[in-house]
Amino acid sequence: MTNTHATSSTRIPPLWWFACAVAVCATILIGICVGAVGISPTQTALELLSHIPGLHINSSLDESDAAIIWDLRFPRVVLALVVGSMLASAGSAYQGTFRNPLADPYLLGVSAGAGLGATLEIVVFESPSRWSLPLAAFLGSLIAVSLTYAL
Repeated sequence: MTNTHATSSTRIPPLWWFACAVAVCATILIGICVGAVGISPTQTALELLSHIPGLHINSSLDESDAAIIWDLRFPRVVLALVVGSMLASAGSAYQGTFRNPLADPYLLGVSAGAGLGATLEIVVFESPSRWSLPLAAFLGSLIAVSLTYAL
């Protein structure tokens, strides 16, 4: 039997954190710029900066372009950032819990349970409501994980 010892973590250099922050900001800017209506990155950056308190920057965008940025594109990009962060957190939690760099949701039956819950919702209620299908999938995955832990 081998002993497992905790390894000391190496410190991530500040330059790496800065590069990651720049990459995230550039991705957000590109995500806001891309769409059916072309808005330049410079105009988009000025519009974003004009809403920061303390900065006195005037944006040259008209109301329709500003509405496209703030009502359509910005919420979409923020939601994508939050969902990606949560998926990364869940993945790292799985990998840390099982000490397996290849751990995934199929390991405990989460995906199969979610699929079964969603399928039962569709079969039992022929036209599920907007919220019932994701709720049934979540409950199915929760039941599957609970049964796996009980075993």
